Amino acid sequence: MIELEDIPPLRGPRPAGASRVRRRPVPQEEPRFRPVRRSVLTGLAAAGATAGLKALGVFPPAREALASGFQLVGYYDIYPRCPSYAANHNCSPGCGPSYVCSWCCRTSGKYKGFHKSGVSNPGWYKLRPNQCYGGGYDGWLWAYSKSCGQCKKGVTWRCHDGWKKSKKGNWYKTICRKAMACKN
Repeated sequence: MIELEDIPPLRGPRPAGASRVRRRPVPQEEPRFRPVRRSVLTGLAAAGATAGLKALGVFPPAREALASGFQLVGYYDIYPRCPSYAANHNCSPGCGPSYVCSWCCRTSGKYKGFHKSGVSNPGWYKLRPNQCYGGGYDGWLWAYSKSCGQCKKGVTWRCHDGWKKSKKGNWYKTICRKAMACKN
């Protein structure tokens, strides 16, 4: 049986007659990477689970990253993705809540495929600059990934907004929609 006096104290002064222990420094070696078996097995299990879930279609397909904004032609700044208010639209009309029309797009010139303006059609059309996506863009790209017209596997539209004057003299919001990419 161990007596209380036989147990050395953890703190406090060194007991009388106890020798001082000197430690020598351990020679330093270059650290080597040696994976632990548990880490390797955990990594393999995680990779296998991810591949399995991907094969089952749990994860959506990756999309190409787009910049926050870019210039297309001249001074039109087009936002690279669809604003939230048009996210659930289908093939037609696409683009957004305003009236989508092909006849409000320019058919020739430097700005072909953009909304008609007061310069191209005075008195009947005008643009809505900087009113898309929080006031920083003149239009946006909108993509639909199912069959749409001649595009069997999806279409990407450029949506450019403006105004059209009715025969009664009232202005209403319109969107020029131009196909930028067609997947077949």
